[in-house]
Amino acid sequence: MYIVRIFFSLFIVSSSFLFTLELPKHSSKVNPTSNPHIIAIMVEFQQDNNPLTSGDGLFIDSLDIDMIWNSELNRCDQFILDRPPHDSIYFSSQIEAVENYYRSISNDNINIGSKLISNPSTEKGFYKLSKEMELYSYSDNTLSELFKESLELAKEDIESYLDLNSDINFNDIIFTIFHAGIGQDFSFPTFDPTVYDIKSAYLEPDMFGNINYPTINGFDVTSGILLPETQNMIFFSSIEDIFYGEDSYCDYQLGMTGTFSFLMGYALGLPPLFNTETGDPGIGIFGLMDYGSNNGRGIIPSMPSPWTRILMN
Repeated sequence: MYIVRIFFSLFIVSSSFLFTLELPKHSSKVNPTSNPHIIAIMVEFQQDNNPLTSGDGLFIDSLDIDMIWNSELNRCDQFILDRPPHDSIYFSSQIEAVENYYRSISNDNINIGSKLISNPSTEKGFYKLSKEMELYSYSDNTLSELFKESLELAKEDIESYLDLNSDINFNDIIFTIFHAGIGQDFSFPTFDPTVYDIKSAYLEPDMFGNINYPTINGFDVTSGILLPETQNMIFFSSIEDIFYGEDSYCDYQLGMTGTFSFLMGYALGLPPLFNTETGDPGIGIFGLMDYGSNNGRGIIPSMPSPWTRILMN
């Protein structure tokens, strides 16, 4: 997976801040599924206190957005996007948002089924990875390790679900991993202290390198989606380092529907519409498979372009 960069302006109050949205270069799925079915799991890392990653490796379970420099003030005293707890209900809502998006833009022609698999051995249904977050962030290879380990942790539970739902075609399954923390999907003109957050990705066969593919019911899993629990920086103290001196961070909030829909596009066979060599936009904000995925602060992604919608038919 190569990372290409597209610049866009995010207008906040009266100032314009330049972000870099990093869109991953992938190949669309060669034989896209006709009846997509998401099987998702939730994974936490080993708890840490690493200043180079956001959070502590665990899912956010309560709202704590006090300013670091003045605990009597909040980073935002208005609407909070993706409010915790980030639990099974929250992630089910994230999946539902993507299901509704594709149903809407396809005139009910794309109906995505889904199942969020919970760990029956833990109170909240999370699975626990063996390492801290940073150790999975270095390369495509380590992202693939995260993906594989996650599926292996949930293997028995996934197989039990599939045994009870034998009508699901394995080739239609889009395995999706939600992990603790925020995505390393944006860079900034200022210092970014959390350089070892995990990049969001659509996992492809060549990203595994010399790692054996995970297997479910005897089938190799060669692709899937890797997503953070949120794209909203307001939950993490690093936002105060990146945008130092602000009195309020309400207008810096970003949603995850755009990222999820964009990566789902690859799984459904939609090609990228930006220049994957230079990062230059093709149709820009006017299509999902360019940086229109981040329209409306990532809450209201653009529809796929007319050409893409014709291709989908």
